[in-house]
Amino acid sequence: MERDFRQWVAATLHGESTVLPPVVCGVIVAAVSYAIGSHRGDIEVDIALASIASFLFGILMAFTIVRTRERLALVQNLVSKGNSSLLSLHFLVETFPGGDRTAVRDLIDRQLTDQIDYRLVDNFRSAPSHVLLTNAVIALEPTTPQQEVIYKQAVEVCIDMVSDRALIEAATGQSLSAIEWTSLLLLLLLLMALIAVLPGGTLLGALVAGVMAGTLVTLIILLRKLDRLRWHERTSIWEPTARLFRSMGRDPYVPREVIESGRYRPTGRVRVVDYPDPYPDRTRKTVAVESFETGTRSDDSGRWMSTTSGDDAATGA
Repeated sequence: MERDFRQWVAATLHGESTVLPPVVCGVIVAAVSYAIGSHRGDIEVDIALASIASFLFGILMAFTIVRTRERLALVQNLVSKGNSSLLSLHFLVETFPGGDRTAVRDLIDRQLTDQIDYRLVDNFRSAPSHVLLTNAVIALEPTTPQQEVIYKQAVEVCIDMVSDRALIEAATGQSLSAIEWTSLLLLLLLLMALIAVLPGGTLLGALVAGVMAGTLVTLIILLRKLDRLRWHERTSIWEPTARLFRSMGRDPYVPREVIESGRYRPTGRVRVVDYPDPYPDRTRKTVAVESFETGTRSDDSGRWMSTTSGDDAATGA
C-alpha cells in the first residue's frame, strides 16, 4: 500500500498521471467554493486580484509551453537523425568482412540499448557505447576501392553523430529551473484560491470553479510532460525506435515499466528489460525476449500483457 502511494506520488510529480490530479483538484475547489458561500472579502478586490493572477499565469504558461515545445521538437529531430545515422552505419558495413561487420552491428545495437536504459535528459550516460562504436568504425581496414569509399562515408556519419549528440545534450539541459516551477505553482495556488471564493456559494458557480481549476492543473501536467520530453513519446520515440530495431534484424528493446504504464504498446517479439536497482544504476538489468500478439488488450491494472514469454533471456553486464 505504501509502495503504491509512493508510485502514485512520483507519477503525479512527473506528470505521468493525467486524469486523477485534475479531477481531485477540481472536486476540492468546487467543494471549498460551495462551502465558503458568501463569507468572503471585498468582491471587487477579489476580482482585481484574480485578473492580475490570471494574466501573469497565462503569460508565463504561454511563454514556457512555446519554449518547451520548441525544445522537444529539436530533441526529437536530433534523435531521429541519430537513429538514421545508426541505420546507415548498419548497411554501410555490409561490404566489410563478416567479423568486422558483426562487431560494428553489435555495437550499434549496444548504443541504442544504452540510450534506452537512461532517460533522454541523461543522454550523456550512453557516451561510452558511442565511443566504442566510433572507434570500431574508424578501426576498419578497407582493402578494396568500394570499401574505401564506404569507409569514408561511415567516418563522416560518425562525425555527424558526434555533433548531433552534443546538440542533444545541450538541448536536454535547458529544462525549466526550480524557480520557474515555483513561480508557476505559486500563481496556480493563488489563482485556484481566488477562483474558489468568487462564485459566492452558488452550485453552478462552484461547478464552474471546479472545472476551471481542473483545466489549470491539466495545463501544468502538459507543461511537465513537455519539460520531461514525454509529450507524444509513443509516436515520436518508441514506435520509430522499434521500427529501427526491426529494420536491423533485431527485436525491439523496451523497459517493462514503459509497457506497463501504457507509454508503448508492443507487438511481436520484444526484448523486455527490467531494472532491479534505482535509477541510474543499470549494472544488474535483465533482458528477456517476450512475444506480444497484435491487438492484445491490457488487464484491469492497465498493464500490457504478453501472450507468451520467450525461453531465452539475457542478463546485462
